[in-house]
Amino acid sequence: MRKGVGSNWFRSQRIQNKILLIYFPLVFIPLLLLGYMSYTINTDAIIKKTKKNMLDESRLITTRVDTILTNAESFANIAMLDLNKETKLKALESTKLPLMNEESPLSEDHLLRSQIENKLDFAKLIFREVESAVFIDRNQNVYTTDTRLVEGMNEGLASSMYREVAGSNGIMKWFPMERRSFWVLDEKKAVLTVGKKILDTETMETLGYLFVNIDEKTLSAVYNPVGPEQSNGYYIVDGRGLVISSTEEMRILQPLEPDKRSEIFAEQTVLKETKNAAGKKVLLTAMPFGQSHWKLVNEIALRDLTRESSQVSRIILIVGGVCLLFALFGAIILSRAIATPIISLAKHVSRIRDENIDRPVEVKSSDEIGILGSGLNIMLGRVNDLLIKVKEEQQLKREYEFALVQEQIKPHFFYNTLDLIYVLCKAGESKEAGKATKALADFYRIALSNGREIISVREETRNLQSYLYIQSARYSDLFDFRIDIPNDLLNYSIPKLTLQPLVENAIYHGIKEKGSFGHITVSGYKHGDTMILQVSDDGVGFPVEELERFKEGKRERNSFGLSSVDERIKLYFGDRYGISIQSGKERGTDIIVDIPLTNGENLDV
Repeated sequence: MRKGVGSNWFRSQRIQNKILLIYFPLVFIPLLLLGYMSYTINTDAIIKKTKKNMLDESRLITTRVDTILTNAESFANIAMLDLNKETKLKALESTKLPLMNEESPLSEDHLLRSQIENKLDFAKLIFREVESAVFIDRNQNVYTTDTRLVEGMNEGLASSMYREVAGSNGIMKWFPMERRSFWVLDEKKAVLTVGKKILDTETMETLGYLFVNIDEKTLSAVYNPVGPEQSNGYYIVDGRGLVISSTEEMRILQPLEPDKRSEIFAEQTVLKETKNAAGKKVLLTAMPFGQSHWKLVNEIALRDLTRESSQVSRIILIVGGVCLLFALFGAIILSRAIATPIISLAKHVSRIRDENIDRPVEVKSSDEIGILGSGLNIMLGRVNDLLIKVKEEQQLKREYEFALVQEQIKPHFFYNTLDLIYVLCKAGESKEAGKATKALADFYRIALSNGREIISVREETRNLQSYLYIQSARYSDLFDFRIDIPNDLLNYSIPKLTLQPLVENAIYHGIKEKGSFGHITVSGYKHGDTMILQVSDDGVGFPVEELERFKEGKRERNSFGLSSVDERIKLYFGDRYGISIQSGKERGTDIIVDIPLTNGENLDV
């Protein structure tokens, strides 16, 4: 009962009130949806783009850090080659050389020290990523790139680092990032060290031990300037779960929280949304690289990513709310102005819906509604014209299709092929007769195509091959043929029996009238969104008069040939497509077919 009362109440409202009652939710609800969807879509797009950027930046950073590590190893290799050139070092007796800052007369020992340290300094100039280097010969003489490195020498010689390098076979030995009190420029700075036993390349005797240091700041300087400013930034974690490099000094050599460590090392490459220690949502990436299970980690707060999206959504809602007020005000005015003419126009539209569209709309005013009425009359006229045109085109398509099938099933081709099969059988060529029979069956199977007018280029090519096989068997001393249509065209669509009439024209009007052996080539290629197919022969060529008549459109409608193929293509695809002819007397003929690249859909067949 209440439903009937509400329905009657709505029906009894004036049309302008109905417009307002419907117009308000239609504007207000989409406005809310617009704000929500804009926020959601923008947020998803930003997060998706940020994920890709983070992966790309991480790959770039890991590549640059790997380059730093590789340069440190290259430093050690070059130093080994230079030290092998020092014959004095190879012949060095078990003596302790004085340091360069000790006051003593210039001697060969001083020269040796100077030469070795110059080589280390020169290599350091080449590989600027290296902070410092220490070389200790087999007599525990020390050569450095900086005099501060000799501090804590006894501690260094007694360290496990020295013992591990001394016990190695000359391969690179990387040590974890650490702070230590020997062989460093600053005890407070974390350094990454690679050690290498220097061997005589001829005798494989030990010449000494080289230690190359990389400052942690060299690593953090690589990723610090990459990308926009972020809340936590990049940092590197090793297999021990320690932060070995970070833009935040306090985090260096500090362990990760157990939960974060399990997330980072849960899989090879990590890219997901998670929560940090404070419970805030973050976008976390962790990419493996480098030494000892290192991972480059980055965290970005999702709030920072979506801040701009939230601002845009708020602006949309504010502007939309203001526009809503203006729209409602305007709707009140417009509804009063257009209600009456709309009702009148609606009556005419109802009559058109129920009656024949040939009857025009009665136009009594010259305002916008009158213009709509006049436009509707014009539209109705054009609809009638289009209906007539469509009927004519459909009739033409059916006529061409009927003529096409009738032409291809004409008796003389069928009888001539049967005669060919009979002759081959009488001559004992049963295998060739079988091929000719199969070609004839394939030709008519595709020619009929179960009533389909549009087939694939692959089927059209098979039809053409069957036809040419039969004709070449009949006229083996008249011509040969080659079909060169690329595979990437075979799945596109084409009106059936497009190429066969062109080839038939080339045989009977080009090659046979030539009086000598000829060649027929069928080729194709793509040109933009168009498929170009070409049938070429070296026959007598097109007569000039017929070629001019074809170009001017003066064609015989009752003959099935080039004009039929051209008009069928234009009916299906439009006037910009069709065939063109390039020919000259005694110069052969090229027939070019332009067809759009389609898959057979959306064609009125």
